[in-house]
Amino acid sequence: MSQIVLELKLTRKVLVIYTGGTIAMLENDEGYLQPVSKKVLTDWLFRHLVLYEKRPNETEEQARERLTVQEGWLLLHQKAVNDYNKDFKVLYHIESLDPPIDSSNMTPSEWFEIGDIIRAAADDYDGFVILHGTDTMAYTSSALSFILWDLKKPVILTGSQSPLFHPRSNAEDNFIGAILMASCYSTNKFLQQVMIYDDTKLYQGNRVCKYDCDSYSVYDSPNAEPLARLETLIKVRECKPICKPKELRVKASISEFPDVRLLKVFPGIKAEYVTSILNGADGLILETFGSGNAPNDPHLIDALKDADARGVVILNCTQVYKGTVLPIYDVSSELRKAVVSGYDITPEAALAKMVWTLRTFPDQKTRKEVMKASICGETSAPPVKLIFE
Repeated sequence: MSQIVLELKLTRKVLVIYTGGTIAMLENDEGYLQPVSKKVLTDWLFRHLVLYEKRPNETEEQARERLTVQEGWLLLHQKAVNDYNKDFKVLYHIESLDPPIDSSNMTPSEWFEIGDIIRAAADDYDGFVILHGTDTMAYTSSALSFILWDLKKPVILTGSQSPLFHPRSNAEDNFIGAILMASCYSTNKFLQQVMIYDDTKLYQGNRVCKYDCDSYSVYDSPNAEPLARLETLIKVRECKPICKPKELRVKASISEFPDVRLLKVFPGIKAEYVTSILNGADGLILETFGSGNAPNDPHLIDALKDADARGVVILNCTQVYKGTVLPIYDVSSELRKAVVSGYDITPEAALAKMVWTLRTFPDQKTRKEVMKASICGETSAPPVKLIFE
């Protein structure tokens, strides 16, 4: 009977990729949190479904039978789906990294592994949800926005500050909200991108920073408004492209993972220190003062120019939480000859974009063209549409 009811409704399917993270952790024998297995996570989610969807006249056994669908699939709470459309049913299937990891151990290799999983399953699902630790989620969401730049389906990362298994957790809302948006809103072209869902807000994935590790409101988007808010009503912000993107013809050649480094300018920084960071680097994220300024020490500028001449791609982004790199101060005029402006890109998105760019495009000219443009809305720079030859 439950299968007949399911077929009468419009069904949306979501692939949930469990990478690890606090959202699905339990204490081990030493009292430290560690990721649980996929089976433990799946069993708990089904029990939670029964808790909320059990009818007053049903036994728990009857509710379990009614709510069980085909093997390997789980139903999303119908009471949540009804907030969008009572004619919808949402099914989700969980896959896991083997083994699931703490997000502090996430590397660019896992970014591309997750991207490969999603591309391989793209035709079978309406949307994707990635369960991920909050510490490095902004790096992964930024990286996936470039890796999956042409996917045209919602990919939503979410996590929590305390586990699903804790009575005061924020995990339930984040988990349910992410799947709801990835499924019911999958045909909304504005939401066919990589995003983060946290504390009732849906953010553009390459525009966020983790700004509070003590709050349930973990993320902020300093230079872009949330895409949607899930409160008593679900409100999706409408947004139109600022301008039509120019076409950029490129040739791709996937290479080994590049050596990308970070350098934060500070008062009294020495050229020798900068040189030591640049030696052996393929790319550098240079976090400068204010609107893109750095000391006009000629030795420091020469170190950056020499690196640029060796083929090191250097991206200038501000170390200020909110704002844009602008060519308005004389002190930074020489600096601009050696670096590419990052506009208002976040440091997380800058690093992820640099890794993807250097791994994908073989020549420095193309790399600079890609880094200074907006590929998928990561900055307010002039947008371009990549045409692969």
